[in-house]
Amino acid sequence: MKCNESVDIMLNIIYGEEVDPEKAYGFFSHLKECTSCDLEFKELSETRVMLGDWVAEEEEVPEKEAVAGIHLPRRRVNWWGAVQKIAATLLIAVGAVAAGQAVGLIPEKRVEIPEGQLTRIVNDVVVERQSEGWVVIGKALVSLKEDIDSRDRQQTEVFYEDLTEMEERFLRVMEENQFQSREMTSQ
Repeated sequence: MKCNESVDIMLNIIYGEEVDPEKAYGFFSHLKECTSCDLEFKELSETRVMLGDWVAEEEEVPEKEAVAGIHLPRRRVNWWGAVQKIAATLLIAVGAVAAGQAVGLIPEKRVEIPEGQLTRIVNDVVVERQSEGWVVIGKALVSLKEDIDSRDRQQTEVFYEDLTEMEERFLRVMEENQFQSREMTSQ
């Protein structure tokens, strides 16, 4: 059995409709082989169970609202349940359409874009990507400049510290030389 044949049988089996035993056997054999049909069958079955479990809540009418002393049950609309039913129905419909398209029963809608419009779209995308590239390059250059400025500041500080240290050494040496020359002259 092929996927398109199993889709035809799937809903009948889920809703308990009569299905030829040979077709039912072929359907379940197909489910063992085809994971996508098996998954769809499980999801639709779970949705069917959820829909079957849904029950509208009933509420008693207060005595003063009862007619001639008879209490009439009044149905209260369970909005969440109604929303779930609608959502499940839509999911089943979308699933059926998707399955039909997957197996080729329902042709997929193709959108054709004129060549000129396609060229404009591609050009716009290319220009946008180029401008994004320029922004990235600009940010990288700013970051590189900041790194270089930071290194330059660090090198200048190190150079300044070295110069200060050399000046201090020079002054010490000069003082020592003057001190030694005074001692020599005083002797």
